[in-house]
Amino acid sequence: MNTRRFSKRQREAAELVQGKTGHADHVKPYSKGGPTIVENCQILDPEANRKKAAFSFEPRLWQRESFRAWDDRRRGEPFMLIVIPAGGKTWAALEMARRWARAATDRRIVVVVPSDNLREQWKAEAARFGLSLQSKEFGTDFKHGFEGAVTTYNTVAYSPLVFRRLCHVAPTMVILDEVHHCGREKAFGRGVYEAFENTAERLLLSGTPWKTDGSVIPFVRYDGCGVAAGDFTYDYPRALREGVVRHLVFDFSKGAIEDSRTGEEQEFSQDITDDDAAARLKKILCPDGKFTEGLVRSAHEQLMVCRRETPDAAALAVCVDQFHAMSVASLIRDVTGSMPSVIVSDQDLENDTVDKFRKSSAEWLVSVRKVSEGTDIKRLQVLCYLTNTVTELFFRQLVGRVSRVRHDEDFEAYVFLPSDPRLVRFAKNIENAQLQALRDDNDKELRDFDIERREAGDDGPYVTRHDGTDVAFVDGQEMTAAEKRYIDEIATATGVEISKAAAVIRLDRQRGGQAEDCQSSVPQDAVAHPKEDRMNRLRKGCQKAAYRLSVLRGVKPETIHFEYKQRYRKSQKDMTEDQLGEKYEDLLQRCDMETRKATP
Repeated sequence: MNTRRFSKRQREAAELVQGKTGHADHVKPYSKGGPTIVENCQILDPEANRKKAAFSFEPRLWQRESFRAWDDRRRGEPFMLIVIPAGGKTWAALEMARRWARAATDRRIVVVVPSDNLREQWKAEAARFGLSLQSKEFGTDFKHGFEGAVTTYNTVAYSPLVFRRLCHVAPTMVILDEVHHCGREKAFGRGVYEAFENTAERLLLSGTPWKTDGSVIPFVRYDGCGVAAGDFTYDYPRALREGVVRHLVFDFSKGAIEDSRTGEEQEFSQDITDDDAAARLKKILCPDGKFTEGLVRSAHEQLMVCRRETPDAAALAVCVDQFHAMSVASLIRDVTGSMPSVIVSDQDLENDTVDKFRKSSAEWLVSVRKVSEGTDIKRLQVLCYLTNTVTELFFRQLVGRVSRVRHDEDFEAYVFLPSDPRLVRFAKNIENAQLQALRDDNDKELRDFDIERREAGDDGPYVTRHDGTDVAFVDGQEMTAAEKRYIDEIATATGVEISKAAAVIRLDRQRGGQAEDCQSSVPQDAVAHPKEDRMNRLRKGCQKAAYRLSVLRGVKPETIHFEYKQRYRKSQKDMTEDQLGEKYEDLLQRCDMETRKATP
């Protein structure tokens, strides 16, 4: 018998093997079928065990594939995991670390991140996986009860020999998050190499491949074109097809700058050179000008549209520096009437400002580059790009803050930005990837839809009619069409074989009843769940197809949805299953027609 609690002898044996004391917990959760045996026992400190108890990790398909790639790696060689922002690389890395640490008694984990903000996030996420990581006051060994550390590149650069010593005490796996940061600061690269050149395993993480600028980043391999090479890569088109990230809608704003002394006006558009754009970008983002006001107003109007379907949706404005952020926050108050949260330093992060905003329903968050990369707030759905930082790596990381899908009705995110030629190129690269993914997805759905029709007999030149089922035979028993439908409902709702469900009909006949009268005895919840699942799939399909059609037509997704809202006189969330099916089929056909028009 598989009991839930480990016995005293099992716990003591696990403590002896793992070299620490604490709570006995299942590696594979008991609720998921994990056996209560010593081999499935891990010893956790009380705090880590409490946080893990409320958390269940179900790996996505790409994460399971990355685990296999990690398991097949050449031991001791650096492993680069490249996953788009919001794709789930932190959880994938922590699961790899948990498995590695539990495979022996003396193994340790060290995580290195770019900022204090990310250090706190990683520490909290690691606790969910049963890993207790020390984050400060490092000495000759980790403090009692900790099995590793999470620190920053700056700390490692300042004291590399401390971490070299910590990693020498026992076999250590080091995780270098956003490892490209080592290329920006030479001291970071030198410190990381000196501290971790002899560690047992090195897992390198990044949100996107980058091209080397000549600086050497420790442990990174490059391809023939100088681009960082990944051992496992999860890219944007695949994430789109699998519904992991939102589709991004870009809104480019043109404008002009007038010199108040000379009256000379310079237009700001895609047509100017990169050098001219760089000189003008910071000027046009002045919060006292009409351009920034218009950008904020447009972003807020879109936010209000998003909040009709998702009441806690929020907008993020990323600014040049702290002074600029405070001015933009004042502008947002004046234009929208909303009181924004302002996060401009690590002190703001330490006093839980981010966490409070994450759990609230406030509309606007104003930030600067320093904390934007680590801001993980899933309800952010609109981005207002008000910074003069212009690199493709930063751009992709920034739009990743609004990319994460939360539910089936939350499928698009909106980015409002100046019509700077560099930003336009970065956005076009993403749009091209989206369009390719959508076309691939559309082709697959049309093939599947065509297969379903052929399986239903819709592949010949004949005109036929079906007048209903007369009789059916189940388990050697003749029954009416109504009785057969009743059996199908029972079998679907309960998951039993149809022959067993047929016994209900026999029993009903013995009692002299009718199948139609018995249908009320089928548990309502049991029947509702399959229907609910079907409707959820149809809603999600409609969301994807509507976005696909909007891209092909060059309009916003809500324009497409509004057409159907007028047709059915109700929004998508209130449609019946039949109406959702009609909408989905119509959208697929219209997407196919638009795709054919666009294909030479």
